[in-house]
Amino acid sequence: MTFILYRKLLRDVRIPLLVVCLIVAIFSGLWVKIAQRVTTEIFPFFNGLALAQKMDPKVFDEVLFKGPGKISQAVMGGADVRFDRTSDFLAIELLHPVILALTCIWAVGRAAGAVAGELDRGTMELLLSQPVPRNRLVLAHFLVDLTVIPAICGSVVLGTQLGLAAVGPFVVDYSSLDKLMEKAPIKVRNPDRPTELEVDATAQWKGAMNLAGFAFAVSGFTLAISAAGRSRGKVTGLAVLVVVLMFVANVLGQLWSAAAFLRPASVFFYYQPQKLWLHGDGFVDLGDAWNAGQPLLRLPVLAVLFGAGAAGYLLALLSFTRRDLPAPL
Repeated sequence: MTFILYRKLLRDVRIPLLVVCLIVAIFSGLWVKIAQRVTTEIFPFFNGLALAQKMDPKVFDEVLFKGPGKISQAVMGGADVRFDRTSDFLAIELLHPVILALTCIWAVGRAAGAVAGELDRGTMELLLSQPVPRNRLVLAHFLVDLTVIPAICGSVVLGTQLGLAAVGPFVVDYSSLDKLMEKAPIKVRNPDRPTELEVDATAQWKGAMNLAGFAFAVSGFTLAISAAGRSRGKVTGLAVLVVVLMFVANVLGQLWSAAAFLRPASVFFYYQPQKLWLHGDGFVDLGDAWNAGQPLLRLPVLAVLFGAGAAGYLLALLSFTRRDLPAPL
């Protein structure tokens, strides 16, 4: 009976799942083209100009991410990400608001409708009239998450690979820089410059695993809220509020040291796919938030996120199996 319920729940979300997978795959493919344009045309222009004038290329980063730009830098991975490197720029894809928003919307929307949605529609009584224990309903939703979350993350990886195959090699275009140098009143020697940039996205699956853990954590605590509520709208609103507060706490903690102690309470603190993708570093140090940046305690991000999701499911199981369900209106 659990498998039948699982198939029913999966059938209910098949169209939204297909749409979300298609959107993230198309966005991932387009992001490859954006990365190619930025790393082969825009940044070579600024870097070549800086080197020709005997300046440090990092001065442009300081100008771009000065003042309000620091917020964008914090959201996109902090100072560790170099936007002139192809792999670094590709890794920003997993931190882009489009991917984060779609992931959160999917996780919150599906989990909010798991229990509260059934009660809101008046279908829970009909569902439980079948020989289905309440714990099997929670188990079926868990199995659905184990199916749909890897599908969404796999679509991101597939879209990137298709994008790389479609756009071809990252050949650097120095035409704009050469035109500027020709018009310069004082001729300067062009610095040594590469003609083709190396692109390596083979480790993207590691970052996608972090995305899967993030989605599972959001789904888990939303399901815990849903199991205790009866209105899908109220559950969705509360879950969205929690996600927004976590996001603000993490970004604010990066920009303001006095608020850094809030970051470990946010799932976004443990969502660092760029570190997993680029360096294979699957740990986060609590000292970044609680010890002024000095080493304190390293935690595995995947274990924390998947553990948070599992804790949410456990709370949902305890709440749903013990509560009195209201009669349908």
